[in-house]
Amino acid sequence: MLVKILLIAALLALTSLAYWWWQRRQGTVREVKRAGALTSEQIGAQRGYYATFVQFSTPMCSKCPGTARLLKQVAGEQDHVAHVEVDASVRLDLARDLSVMRTPTTLVLDGDGTIVARMDGAPTVDQARAALATVRSEGTEYTI
Repeated sequence: MLVKILLIAALLALTSLAYWWWQRRQGTVREVKRAGALTSEQIGAQRGYYATFVQFSTPMCSKCPGTARLLKQVAGEQDHVAHVEVDASVRLDLARDLSVMRTPTTLVLDGDGTIVARMDGAPTVDQARAALATVRSEGTEYTI
């Protein structure tokens, strides 16, 4: 009986630790080593002159509508920043090429369309602003 209780307690502790780790990674901004560029044609909308949030969503994603509202709000705070939502189920080719494994996933592009940051999961306002801050314009950081 004691062995079963210890096993259940260990399983609960392991599950709690895994959930805590997963939650801490939600929306975490990862700077990307200037990998690849996306054109307006590829994402299906006009990129922002300074930066673009490219959000990959799916119809069944419960966090995608809230993420879209948040990213539109942050994009609206700055001049020349756009938010583009891409349906990953429709653009599966692009999602595969960019290793989008879950939604929402947001890529941050600079003015040239170069991917400079990535957020997997639903970000907070501060995380979205931090991702936008990774965009540099001619060697200087864009201030928020």
